Amino acid sequence: MELKTAVHGMRRALPAFLAGLLLAPSLAAENLLDAADALRNGNYPRAWMIYSQQAESGDPAALYNLALMEERGLGRPANPFEARVLFGRASRLALVDAYNRIQPAIKPAGDQRVLLLETPEEWIKAQNPRYYTLQLASSTNRKLIEKYYTRNNLQGMAGYYVNRRQGEDWYALVYGAYPTVSEANAAIASLPEDLRKWSPWVRKLKDIQRLIKP
Repeated sequence: MELKTAVHGMRRALPAFLAGLLLAPSLAAENLLDAADALRNGNYPRAWMIYSQQAESGDPAALYNLALMEERGLGRPANPFEARVLFGRASRLALVDAYNRIQPAIKPAGDQRVLLLETPEEWIKAQNPRYYTLQLASSTNRKLIEKYYTRNNLQGMAGYYVNRRQGEDWYALVYGAYPTVSEANAAIASLPEDLRKWSPWVRKLKDIQRLIKP
């Protein structure tokens, strides 16, 4: 089949994607299982259908999952603009607050399951180490970085990490993953004004990944 190679490539990236999904209790148990199975089996049209139906009823988890699929090009060409819109809608529906309360050991009642949303640090670890990213800001004030991350609806598009420097913990926020330095530099001009106010600069992802505490 012509699509065999492409599907195989997407399936190799799927475990990290699945680890980044939050399937909330508002999803019916059978729909939750169907959506998860569809993703694992590469049946992206089925996953799109389920999440789209739930998104119409205002389910923030479904909106977030659709945003991830849009961003990563699962089942259709990647659409960063639409992904950002969906991330924003999910965020406004309190998914960010829900994410902060979730613990790995959660076991929902009945047949429902939760697949955990990836943390900002896990997002960084999941990126291709050969790629480049944009450092948007750094500060010793963790709450400042968290607020900046949340206010700009950067879930699934960015991450932040802590690094010890000169006896202090510094928190750095990075955005995007680009195959080349030139692509990363070009992306700076297209960032919203609020993301450019601290003069973003290009960094190698592998250098950042080495700094993250195990």
